[in-house]
Amino acid sequence: MTEPSPLPVTPVDTAQAEFSALSVVIPTKGNPWAVQRLVESLGVAVTELPAGVQTEIVVVDDSSYQDGEQIRETCEKSGARYLRGPRRVGAKRNLGVAETRHQLVLFIDSDCIATPTLLREHLDFHNAHRGRQDIGAVAGPTVVAGDADSGPWRTVRHSLVANAPWNWPLRFEQLWWAATSNLSVRRTAFDTIGGFDEHTYTVVGGEDVDLGVRLDAAGYRTLGHPDAVVVHATDGITRLHQFRRKLFLYGRACVYNCARQPEHTRWWPNPTTVALAAGATAALLPRHRLPALLTAAAGTALWFGNDTRRTARRADTPAASAAATVSVDWSYHLGITLEAIRRGKPTLAMKRFDYFPEERFVLAAPGTSSEGQDEETR
Repeated sequence: MTEPSPLPVTPVDTAQAEFSALSVVIPTKGNPWAVQRLVESLGVAVTELPAGVQTEIVVVDDSSYQDGEQIRETCEKSGARYLRGPRRVGAKRNLGVAETRHQLVLFIDSDCIATPTLLREHLDFHNAHRGRQDIGAVAGPTVVAGDADSGPWRTVRHSLVANAPWNWPLRFEQLWWAATSNLSVRRTAFDTIGGFDEHTYTVVGGEDVDLGVRLDAAGYRTLGHPDAVVVHATDGITRLHQFRRKLFLYGRACVYNCARQPEHTRWWPNPTTVALAAGATAALLPRHRLPALLTAAAGTALWFGNDTRRTARRADTPAASAAATVSVDWSYHLGITLEAIRRGKPTLAMKRFDYFPEERFVLAAPGTSSEGQDEETR
């Protein structure tokens, strides 16, 4: 990694008032048991705040009637506010923010669990930097629950595209963008850039990247705080095909990010695009169709096999596990290919959003990071 530039130093304005209140916005759909678990964990986190700190929890939901009524009941029992919202996650978050009263807003995904000190850590960290007008957001790490050593979670641990951004706040003092599973924003910065884009290609995916990149472009910084932790539950995904479906969605979202901010894209040999293009070309050859198709299939198999061998070496894992991991990554690649074709932008099938430009991430000081990870993401 190249030597990062130091963080800009902004004079502290000691006259600026402390943040003494915090809003939490939770977008959700169809998982009432998870919402109940999250709201209960936030109730514990509220008790860890200093006396006098005001909090509110806003749940924005577009579940079916039955699930929605269960979530509404959970909110009523806990004192959270329940809102019926739009379908897209970014639009849900925007609605939630519009209904909040406080200048700090924490976004958490509904399949996560707050640690007892989560709210206090976010609040204290913002207050420690309250004199810096260039701070737009603070990101905490999202750690996978302890039983992630079994099932599909063990398989995707070595994926190059599955969950890398969750750990970035453990490694970096400053981030270009951060996952909104655990992100607190200052309302002034959020309002300045107009919040989340509500016209993403997918219901969820890509809106967190877009928000962070636009915050940075507007002069705001996103800082990482390793002690503000949420736990990502694993009971919502219990089969490998669910990860493949999730990564396929992320691939589609990559096309959105490329189209939204083309200056941050790069050419990239997408294996599924190459394979489909080779197969389509071979199918058009009247006299040599079968040999050409077999050649295209063999080339694809060799590419997949090479990726599997590289993954097995890198992760020190058996070939079968490595192949399963690569199948998840290739679902992402396929999502890129098919979404680019669907949008009538085939050139984007051979491009990739540059999610990790090294010069835009500032490493944390030695001793403040507790976990490493792959540099490539999504």
